[in-house]
Amino acid sequence: MRALFTAVFTFALSTAALIGRAEEQNAPAAPEGPPEQHSTIRGTPPADLEGRWLTVASVELPRQQGIATTAELWEITREGDQLVLKMQLFGLPDGQTKALEEAEKSKQAWRPSAEDIAEIAAAWGTRPDADLRLATIENEVIGRDCFDDELKRDPKTRDAVWVVRQRQHFRPSAAPTIRHIHVYSALKTNDSGYVGNYATAIIAAAPLPIPVAFDGTFQAYRLSPAPAPAPARAKGFLARLADLFAGCGRH
Repeated sequence: MRALFTAVFTFALSTAALIGRAEEQNAPAAPEGPPEQHSTIRGTPPADLEGRWLTVASVELPRQQGIATTAELWEITREGDQLVLKMQLFGLPDGQTKALEEAEKSKQAWRPSAEDIAEIAAAWGTRPDADLRLATIENEVIGRDCFDDELKRDPKTRDAVWVVRQRQHFRPSAAPTIRHIHVYSALKTNDSGYVGNYATAIIAAAPLPIPVAFDGTFQAYRLSPAPAPAPARAKGFLARLADLFAGCGRH
């Protein structure tokens, strides 16, 4: 379960709090229930992304206030020949939740141990989903062969082997928060999974939306074994033609 940027909200959203409360009182009731999630796949991400993941990202807070850490649980499955990324909303086990909360309070990065990873994997799906007041989650998984000009120019992403762009849209009851945007840029593999750069932006309500951006790093910890590579299979003419026209816009 993703930990909220408590310190970030305190710093970035204090000026919008009164406006947000007024908007929340006047906003129409939004449907409850889990958010809709959508995946877009561009290019050819690594096949070993399929599986369950814990992503832990850390950013430096302004004015030397320390480190803010956020964690998410991802499940990447394969539907046909395409990957589908879904953010899981159930929480971490009690021990890891407490460790993450303690890291947040002390403004230190949280680095789960091998024992932590094993416990999270074993407890997958055993806790109830949390209501984060999210309306929709848009997940975009981009292989290096389909980087756009922005990704190729940005020093945080240009050397990545894959990028995940995630947009989380909140219900009106979450005011002053409107949207979170996360960008995970995996630079290389390690014994635990992938490591790379991380960027996030929080957009808050005000007379005009206020974006607040932070940069940091992330580690993706694999919670399930990597899938066995699929046996090579010769494609027919029609399949090759479909691949040619699919390009970078496949969903």
